[in-house]
Amino acid sequence: MPKPLPSGADLQKLQGETIELTGAAAAKTIDGFRRLAELNMQTARASLEQSSEQIRALLEARDTSRLTELVTSFAMLPPEKFAAYANAVYAIAHETGVDIGTLVSQQIARSNEQLSETVEALAKNSPGGAGGAFDFITKSMDAARAAYEQMQQAAAQATGQSGRA
Repeated sequence: MPKPLPSGADLQKLQGETIELTGAAAAKTIDGFRRLAELNMQTARASLEQSSEQIRALLEARDTSRLTELVTSFAMLPPEKFAAYANAVYAIAHETGVDIGTLVSQQIARSNEQLSETVEALAKNSPGGAGGAFDFITKSMDAARAAYEQMQQAAAQATGQSGRA
């Protein structure tokens, strides 16, 4: 028995799912920005505390050689602190990107499935002689899906991630 064409309710459901995905992606993005802002606040707080200690040490210096030594040491950014900050920023950005990429991949898979079902329903309900056009559309969709999956695999390999479904 052929599957009926999508109804208005089906299209509303599809639109609702799309809005839900957009909301989830926005929430992930906002969460990433929130985490980045928290990291920046922690970094600024630590920097202010360190500055206070540095000013105290400078005020307590009793000779020019000690003062010069302190100024020189304070002018250098410790590489381990910079590396820790950069790694934290990268981790936040990477995790947020992976989460959003997963949402998008899931939505694309759902959309492809719904499109395939719609084309199949149209093909089964079409007048005689239209089968060749629907075969062409189906094969084109399969080729596009295969190309998309290859692109996803190549992107996952390039970024060092395992393949996502």
